[in-house]
Amino acid sequence: MDTAAAAVAASTDIESGDFDDSSNNTKAKEAAAGVSAVGIGTIDDTKDEDFDPITLPQSTHTLLFTEPVCSKSFQFSVAIATLSILCLLLALTNNGITLDGIGQVPANVGMSVKIAQFASIFIALLMEEEIPTGLYLLRRIPKTYFKSKFPELCYSKFVAAAILRIFMGYLFLVNVLFLLMMSDNVIDIFFDFIALQFLQQLDDISFNLARMGVFSKSLRVATTSKYFRTEFRRQTKVKRSKRIGFFLKAIYFINLMILLAAQIYVTVKQGNGDYQCKSITVIIKDEVWEESVVKMPGQESKAMVLVYPYFNGSYNQDGTSHDGRPVYVEQKKFDGTPFDTTSPDPVNISVKIPARIQYCKSIRAWVFMHEYVRKSPHHEDSECPWLLRSEETDVYDIEEVQGPWQVWAGVIGKTDVDITCNECNDNADCNLNGECKKDGKCECFKDVEGVQFIGQHCEVRLKDDCHTIYGGEFIIKVLSRASCHLLFVVLNVSLPRPIS
Repeated sequence: MDTAAAAVAASTDIESGDFDDSSNNTKAKEAAAGVSAVGIGTIDDTKDEDFDPITLPQSTHTLLFTEPVCSKSFQFSVAIATLSILCLLLALTNNGITLDGIGQVPANVGMSVKIAQFASIFIALLMEEEIPTGLYLLRRIPKTYFKSKFPELCYSKFVAAAILRIFMGYLFLVNVLFLLMMSDNVIDIFFDFIALQFLQQLDDISFNLARMGVFSKSLRVATTSKYFRTEFRRQTKVKRSKRIGFFLKAIYFINLMILLAAQIYVTVKQGNGDYQCKSITVIIKDEVWEESVVKMPGQESKAMVLVYPYFNGSYNQDGTSHDGRPVYVEQKKFDGTPFDTTSPDPVNISVKIPARIQYCKSIRAWVFMHEYVRKSPHHEDSECPWLLRSEETDVYDIEEVQGPWQVWAGVIGKTDVDITCNECNDNADCNLNGECKKDGKCECFKDVEGVQFIGQHCEVRLKDDCHTIYGGEFIIKVLSRASCHLLFVVLNVSLPRPIS
């Protein structure tokens, strides 16, 4: 018997169900022998197409088009699909996705987490099977072929069930994407993956339980019906079959590129410090170092009084990083602009050098430092010459630093350092004395009944009869009013500092 003819005959008997074991075994053996003979040393794709039958997926999604709308089986399937979608949507909201936008992305993550994030993208595409299954069913089973097998069923319901699969598959991938964006721990990533995969497989688990008779007899009958035993063989030419394979590969590739591009985008922005506050206000408590060691360029070190609150004010990112964290540089007190660190005559005309706040991996702490200040004139300081340092921490966002700071005042002491972000989210962050702009900055009201508002959050009220401004310096007219006295205290930080 010809090999192809034997294979077709065997498949015809299987579909019709009109066969006995002996004839079926004989034909199957002949077909298998023919396949083995052809397959030695060569692979014939054109003949292999005839031996790739498929059946309807054993899932509650299939019951959506095989069972009547009013049946318990259909209602059970709708309930399972609704539960799965609801749980996936709840997972999205837990990851910070709301109607108001995306939640807080971590300031940055460690290298192990980054590797896990990118590895998880490939794992997610391997785990996700709803999208390829739905697309494959739609491409493999056209309407005429479907109606020839099941004339009593509605093809539009079959299409709707396949689209539901695709929708749930992309809902899973969206969950994965935002899960990776929001994660800062390797174990959490894989645990959350397991949870998402369980939610996506509720339809398969429920189907298997129904088939075992766990729920009801009608559900067991529905899950063991002839629809799940009927085979669909390829009814297309080889060229069309190859187009289907190419289409599925293209979908996988597109999904992969989208997930990778989104994760790379977030990773780059994290590395640039875009998810951290660009400008902060630093308030150091009343700490004084009576004999600080100051060494100017080209000069011997000398002792000077260092009043730490003189460095209170605004610190902005300067675009550089140190040990994977952004560096914050002190700004001018009056207008919040950078200091001019250049001088036409450095010997005779001094300039003010700003202080810096950065992270030092060697001591696992955020530190406050100044280029000209050292702890001792006789001993070289460490690679991180700190004047204040936080408790040991690995956080990337300086706002997350907790606990008291250590301060150097000849000996190590402790002090409190308040750090707040200068960016606003709404007008309340501007103390209702200004308007919060889209760039996250407060635009203070200029003149409201003789009062102006200044400060990063428009927190300072400045009456017209209490100040005069010349060239960026405050000349205070101290009047008898208490508000003017208080204003002098607030603006006193703008007076000249010993470090220049």
